[in-house]
Amino acid sequence: FSCWNGDRRMEAEHGENFLKVKETTSVLPFQAIWEGRQQLPEDYWKELVRAPLILIAVGSIGAYFAHPYMQAGAALARSSGLSPGGILDPIFLEFN
Repeated sequence: FSCWNGDRRMEAEHGENFLKVKETTSVLPFQAIWEGRQQLPEDYWKELVRAPLILIAVGSIGAYFAHPYMQAGAALARSSGLSPGGILDPIFLEFN
């Protein structure tokens, strides 16, 4: 509904100019390219090889592989008695 409403408002505001732009685009990703209404530039891959995107990809993959270690660390913290419900609770509860 929001795409339709946005298109309706843009057409009312910009008229024929918006319809020209609408003919070359699509709501679905890559549909206009697939149908030949748009073309990717020859150097489109340069958009994907940027430091922030590489950093996010490396960080995500690193977090994925480090997940078992993160879970083990969380289990140790939970079982240390430093948090309520840990295995050392009976010892600490005796002193309270």
